[in-house]
Amino acid sequence: MMKSQFDYYRADSIEHAISLKNELGTDAYYWAGGTDLVLQWNHEKIHPLHCIDLTSISGFNFISNHEGLLRIGALTTLSEIEHADTSDAYLHTLAYVTSLMATQQTRTIATIAGNLCNASPAADLLPPLIAMGAYLKVSGNDGERQLPVENLLVSPGRTSLKDEELVTEICIPTDTKTRASSYRRIDRTVVDISLVGASGALTLDDNQMIATAKIALGSVAPTVIRSSQAEAMLGGKLLTDLDDDFLKAVGEAAAADATPISDVRASAEYRKAMVKVLVIKVLRDIVAILTGDEND
Repeated sequence: MMKSQFDYYRADSIEHAISLKNELGTDAYYWAGGTDLVLQWNHEKIHPLHCIDLTSISGFNFISNHEGLLRIGALTTLSEIEHADTSDAYLHTLAYVTSLMATQQTRTIATIAGNLCNASPAADLLPPLIAMGAYLKVSGNDGERQLPVENLLVSPGRTSLKDEELVTEICIPTDTKTRASSYRRIDRTVVDISLVGASGALTLDDNQMIATAKIALGSVAPTVIRSSQAEAMLGGKLLTDLDDDFLKAVGEAAAADATPISDVRASAEYRKAMVKVLVIKVLRDIVAILTGDEND
């Protein structure tokens, strides 16, 4: 149980929140949904003396997809993403991913930015967002900057954000019409974090040739990683080239890029083997979507 006393502050703007963080220092924590923060607090991994509540800041909770850019506000809950309009291919994937996470009750509280900033290599949202080429809008003392999601994690539980910085938006380019993505994972129970996760996103040119290919892997390295070998094999291929033999080779290439460890949840050998399986499934999903053969 949480044992420490703490002071509570309610920020009414992004600028106010940053000002409070500067004033209160490293013992102050931003509070959004609080689901990860409370867990770490209960396990005495952190000892906050000050909590800065962000939930009263207006304009922080939204989903918008206009002019080739899907924007999701930092305080948007997992449940809101799960039940969003999924007519966009990428938002459809994110809705599916969030439906896998935690419990229904937790999803109504947990926020997308909080999940990302928890910086777990097993986070379900990180692989698909990295595969989609997402970036964050981040505000801090130096104003606003853009940070690619793949550059967010430094090590387990640690991000590249400066101490006072906070994420305000997650942005995903959607200007390419012919695109698809997928996410697959292996877990022990319905609400467990993933033992292994894999995501992919492909865009096609007018000749049905792969213009961009990104494969992202979770729980197989200290941070979520991309498979450069798998991506290199996919680039420039026609969609019709992605037969079973080719996909197996791509899966093997992705497994070669993985550097998992053994722990109480799974062995390194098992995780490597499952990378191949999941990448093949992800790519089969994408091919089915792009060819119109998927089953709802």
